[in-house]
Amino acid sequence: MNQIKNVAVIGAGTMGHSLALLFVQHGFNVWLNDVSDQALAKAKGLIASGLETLVELELLPAGQDKAALARLKTTSSLEEAAGSADLVVEAIVEDKSAKQSLFSALDKICPAHTILASNTSFLDIFKFMQTDRPDKVVITHWFHPPHIIPLVEVVRGPQTSQQTVDCIKGLLEGMGKKPIVITKFLPGFIVNRLQSALRNEALHLLDNGYCTPEEIDVATKASFGLRTPITGVVGRMDFAGLDVTQRVLKSPDFELAPQMRKSKTLDELVAKGRLGVKNGRGYYDYGGQSPHQIMRERDTKLVKLMKFLRDLGEL
Repeated sequence: MNQIKNVAVIGAGTMGHSLALLFVQHGFNVWLNDVSDQALAKAKGLIASGLETLVELELLPAGQDKAALARLKTTSSLEEAAGSADLVVEAIVEDKSAKQSLFSALDKICPAHTILASNTSFLDIFKFMQTDRPDKVVITHWFHPPHIIPLVEVVRGPQTSQQTVDCIKGLLEGMGKKPIVITKFLPGFIVNRLQSALRNEALHLLDNGYCTPEEIDVATKASFGLRTPITGVVGRMDFAGLDVTQRVLKSPDFELAPQMRKSKTLDELVAKGRLGVKNGRGYYDYGGQSPHQIMRERDTKLVKLMKFLRDLGEL
């Protein structure tokens, strides 16, 4: 872990810019790479804004945002980004051929000791990656925004060495993260499988006109969303009573929605160009606020909530 000084983040999108922010915040030298110069310029602006927010929230000493930003370099050249990297974190599009091509190139460009980590959320990279360092390939699945959210799912492949797992786990813990190690690949891992079940039901409710997006979010935040940080999901079954949980599970009167691969309401919004925070309108209209403003408000609330939960000993 102590030998990791230089980090390359490949992909400057929603996850990539936040990952770069995290690493520069914690003293690493970072190359942020993307094929688009426009994406790199936008990412640098978001990183600068995010660092300023951390200073405002007293998570970074005053003036350290400028020092952190000085540790960041951007480039559209993969060779420049990864040529001296000790760790590469891939955060590109979830496409098998794109990742396969990228990892093949990285294997040739990077020094022999470099660890290659993918942020994939559902692709089994271990089945199609072609590298001469399978012992140094691992999945590190982060959660947006990764510079704030503590959890990282570390997934080892069949040939990932224990040394690599220990190195990544130690690195993450050193940055204040909470890594959990998943010993074998499972699409979606833990969190995305749980979130996918919730998303499926939410889309079912919206598509069938049972309620509005606002009502779903009020219901979420004012009920199980409030108690989940305290009880968790499994612990909540203990509070409900396992006998009660067993009866609900057996009941034929309560059926969940089938797995959805298409959503009418979602497709309509995308067709209208309503893509979410990235362009100011999705299910909600953000009133002309920039992504910087929207993310700053979210990050401020997340940090305050995390501080409270840490004081309670729940995080």
